[in-house]
Amino acid sequence: MKKIYVIVCAISAIALASCGSSKPVSVVAESGAKEVSVPCSDMFTDKDFFRGQGSGTSKDLNTAREKARMVANAELAGSVSTLIKQVGERYVNDAGQNPADFATTYESLTKQVVSQTISNVRVACNKSTQTKDGMYIVYLAVEASKDEIFATIDRAAAADKKIETLYDREKFRANYNEEMEAFAKNRGR
Repeated sequence: MKKIYVIVCAISAIALASCGSSKPVSVVAESGAKEVSVPCSDMFTDKDFFRGQGSGTSKDLNTAREKARMVANAELAGSVSTLIKQVGERYVNDAGQNPADFATTYESLTKQVVSQTISNVRVACNKSTQTKDGMYIVYLAVEASKDEIFATIDRAAAADKKIETLYDREKFRANYNEEMEAFAKNRGR
């Protein structure tokens, strides 16, 4: 019995020792995949700028660039729209306004601001590559300043009589700045 116990312990010790490896095994290395660095991928929305990223592929460089711009603009527009809606909801709750009165008018204001923002974005990063088979890949990041977007909201609110009567500029700006910081923080930036 003692011999069996010693043999089982020895086999277990050998098995456990062989299971441990001094080198960490990489799933990426085992699959044959390579880690790829994507140009312009470090451009994220932060507390000062809304940003969007995109890439486009085509045999024509201009077409690839336009595809990348459309994707980047759509990402930026989604971020702006989301933040403006969050600020509006919070503003209505804080100001004690009737949500139904404010919501319909505010929704059209949001669309107007997003449309104007997209037409005024700046390209923050633009990298182009060409594959062996002649395809172009364009990586693009666009940005819009939070202050420019607030100014657009402010002008649109002042021009709309329904919103103007419900609009407290300083309270709205405070909510906007707080939501912008939270928005950036939630994205890990």
